[in-house]
Amino acid sequence: MPYQRLLLPGIALLGALLGACSIPTRAMLTYQSVPDGAEIFEGGKSLGTAPVTRTYLGAANAAKIKTPDVTAVWPSGAKTSFFTVLPPNADRVATLERPPSAPGLQQDLDNAQQLAAKHKLDAQREADLKKGLIDRASPLCRQEQGQGTLGVAQDCQ
Repeated sequence: MPYQRLLLPGIALLGALLGACSIPTRAMLTYQSVPDGAEIFEGGKSLGTAPVTRTYLGAANAAKIKTPDVTAVWPSGAKTSFFTVLPPNADRVATLERPPSAPGLQQDLDNAQQLAAKHKLDAQREADLKKGLIDRASPLCRQEQGQGTLGVAQDCQ
């Protein structure tokens, strides 16, 4: 029975090691703004123009993950702040709305309209680029792409 003396401490050590290597929980949150075009700040650092997606980590086996405060700032200077509590493995969207009483609404609406036009132009350019690549490809490559495959013909690469 000498192996039993080694087996029990070995099992306890393995359990302790596995417990120490537990994986943190995580949750995702996408910040949107109304109107579009607010810059999102977290801890004084710019995350970019909304929409911005962040992944937040929590302690292993945490029942909830509290996000840090974020501030949305529109071109007019209008601001709003936000935080939330997320369940582990969440993938949520938070819409940060411009305070209605803040001055400069028209400036923010004009900015949102310019952003929408830019996004539309960018999407059209991307579609034109894809179409141009397909038009220059061989008939076999076009056939493969038309069937929804990635195109494995040599000139599709």
